[in-house]
Amino acid sequence: MQNPLDLHRQRAELKRIIARIPAIAGDLAVQFYKARFRAEGWYDTGFVKWQARSPKAKRNKGRGILTNTARLRRSIRISKITATSVSVGTDVPYAKVHNEGFRGTVQVKAHKRGVFARKKTGTGKFTKSGKERMKSVSVLSGTVQVKAHSKKLHIPKRQYMGESRYLNQIVMRRITTEITKAFK
Repeated sequence: MQNPLDLHRQRAELKRIIARIPAIAGDLAVQFYKARFRAEGWYDTGFVKWQARSPKAKRNKGRGILTNTARLRRSIRISKITATSVSVGTDVPYAKVHNEGFRGTVQVKAHKRGVFARKKTGTGKFTKSGKERMKSVSVLSGTVQVKAHSKKLHIPKRQYMGESRYLNQIVMRRITTEITKAFK
């Protein structure tokens, strides 16, 4: 027969673990969602690779999909935690469009666009012959008024957040490990 003190200690330990479950699940979810950016794909029952970005733009070369400033990835965090649940989210306005995809027409407001010109300027360094080294820089030479118009957009679905069976398995394994560790 077990000692009553052991039962009280085990009950207290179990309550402590149950109270920590939402925080543990939230941390694992945040890690999992951020890892989708490195893997460049979604993992549910199997791995679904994200559609590649257009190779035409020079700035896209060598850069990860959905990564320009990494603002979206950094913004993923636990937004609400209660005794029985946890919510993970982001406050970036374009997050939903990238996660779910978008095909449709958007209205572009009238705005001004900068016009840039290439200009050669000195670097302050000189060659052996005494000539100053030059470099080309872009300089704002004016602006152009762009009229309001509509634009057709197709942004493919590149899911990085949501319900995932794989994530659920990770969370269940971690909770089982925590409980097993406590009662060894």
